[in-house]
Amino acid sequence: MISGNGIIPITLITAEQSSTFSNYDAANAIDGDPETWSQTKDGKDILIWFRVIFDDIYCVDKVKLVEISEPSARHNNWRMKNTHITVIDSNSADQSTAQECNTLTHEMIDEAEDSETSTFELECPENEIVCGDGVELQVTHPSAFSYPAAIRLGEIKVFATHCPHNRIFIGTTCVSVLSGKP
Repeated sequence: MISGNGIIPITLITAEQSSTFSNYDAANAIDGDPETWSQTKDGKDILIWFRVIFDDIYCVDKVKLVEISEPSARHNNWRMKNTHITVIDSNSADQSTAQECNTLTHEMIDEAEDSETSTFELECPENEIVCGDGVELQVTHPSAFSYPAAIRLGEIKVFATHCPHNRIFIGTTCVSVLSGKP
């Protein structure tokens, strides 16, 4: 059965971040283990970013951020307040090609404070198609904020509703129209 309405997980091939706190490398956020994590150094009045690159070009439906579940780490959610999530073309030096997907808001963080885990599912706008070969998270906190900005992720997962070029959606997999294989 061919369907264009499914949600497929995107294969993330690389991760990088603006800086690394201790040994919490960006690759930890795509290793499949939420107990390892990535973390940038924190700061105020500086741009902090985290980026993942896909195995192809996709139209992104949502981005799932999984934070560390331990209660003592919950303050790190506030370091990510106002994190902007954009879909990017990693081959373009032109930043204007980035397309806004969503923003991690104060209200979302408040809701997570009441749950056992801090998982944020941020959907891209329904009326827009945002396509690219990567996702970038960016945050800056001015000096007036109580917490400096930082990005700390147990895992990041990205989902698409459209397959890349020369592939069709069959069941839950994008399959090549040329070979009939994933």
